[in-house]
Amino acid sequence: MKIGAKLLFTYFLLIISIFLITSLTFHFIAQRYLIHETKQQLHKEASVVSQLLGKTVLSSLTVKEQLVNRKALALSEQLLSSELIIWNKNQEIVYTDLKDAALAEFRKDPERRFISETVKITSKNGKTKGYVTLVQRLDEIKEINSLMRRSQLFSLVISALIAVGLGVFFKKSLTRPIRRLTEHMKHFSLKGADQEIKLESKDEVGELAASFNALSRRLKQYDADQKIFFQNASHELKTPLMAIQGNAEGILDGVVTGEDVTASLNVIIAESQRLKRIVEGITYLAKLESVEESFVLSLESLDVIVVEAVESVRALAEQRGIEIVVDSGVVEPVLVDGEKMKRAFINLMGNAIRYAKSTVFVISEVSEDENSVVVKVSDDGQGFAPGEETKVFQRFYSGDAGGSGIGLAITKAIIEGHGGVITAYNRKLRGAVFRIKLMRN
Repeated sequence: MKIGAKLLFTYFLLIISIFLITSLTFHFIAQRYLIHETKQQLHKEASVVSQLLGKTVLSSLTVKEQLVNRKALALSEQLLSSELIIWNKNQEIVYTDLKDAALAEFRKDPERRFISETVKITSKNGKTKGYVTLVQRLDEIKEINSLMRRSQLFSLVISALIAVGLGVFFKKSLTRPIRRLTEHMKHFSLKGADQEIKLESKDEVGELAASFNALSRRLKQYDADQKIFFQNASHELKTPLMAIQGNAEGILDGVVTGEDVTASLNVIIAESQRLKRIVEGITYLAKLESVEESFVLSLESLDVIVVEAVESVRALAEQRGIEIVVDSGVVEPVLVDGEKMKRAFINLMGNAIRYAKSTVFVISEVSEDENSVVVKVSDDGQGFAPGEETKVFQRFYSGDAGGSGIGLAITKAIIEGHGGVITAYNRKLRGAVFRIKLMRN
């Protein structure tokens, strides 16, 4: 069943359940209420008749005379017409308006088909002269209850029809946006026009449509990034391959001879190593971004990892005449994958050495809230060009100083794999800053 049919079916079951429960409850309560009210009414009317007959002698003739205006004396809230029995003190009937058959049935079993109330008739001196019994047939009460039930049934049927109509209307209004969203999802394509579904619904369906729009934007952005990646990758791989091919063909064709052969072979070796590094970088980045690549986390000293990374790039720094200044304020160990984090720091420091004028700064400290650790790698170079801060982590994006454009993308994947955040911005004085924020546990 579709969701609209399920909702409508559930709505019908709810209406039927309410109808049955209401009917049964109303029948039970209404009948008890009518019986209770009838008893009170009979008792009040019997008390009035008792007071009226307390001033006269109980005889058939006097009783009839006194009860001529009985209807006028009856209480105004009388619901049903009751029947009367007057008894003397010896339990003999003085007067009754019950028919013989009904009287015989009442005397035989008064609780079966009748409701009755009996009140004493007392004289002025307080002696009992007789009794007044008012009798009401139970069938009349049941008939009134049945009439009330039919009225209730009619009202419930009308209400049910209105409720069903409203249910069908709301079912359509609920399923219409879902059908629109379904059709939009069926025809969604990364190659299609960038059109988002717009629903005016402010409920969960609207939230679902907004989530789908956000997902489609991310998918299209990912598709665009992949296309750019392949374009850049083909360009980066093409350059060393052309150099290798050109020098190899020159040697093969005899164009390159003598000492130039050694130079060409060195070019081939250098470009082959460059090609190898690019391929290794792409492979490593693919592993980091795949679910199969796991991070082996353990408590390790961040100071030790930073020192090891500095030692790995020290030769490059000395070759370029760059000084590396380390200022660490993190004493407690941090939960990280030491090998991957070391590679991230090496990439950042190598990038900083490439652009620095004279100094690279590595500063680590505990954040003010003491819940995270912050590491900053900065240089005193020219810094980022306007808008470049958001591009440096893209794969194969390289600045003026060259580079494969893979290192910072790998660094970003490693930091995010630890649940951290890496950002880039310019120093206040001069140079670029890479800021890493890692949770302490």
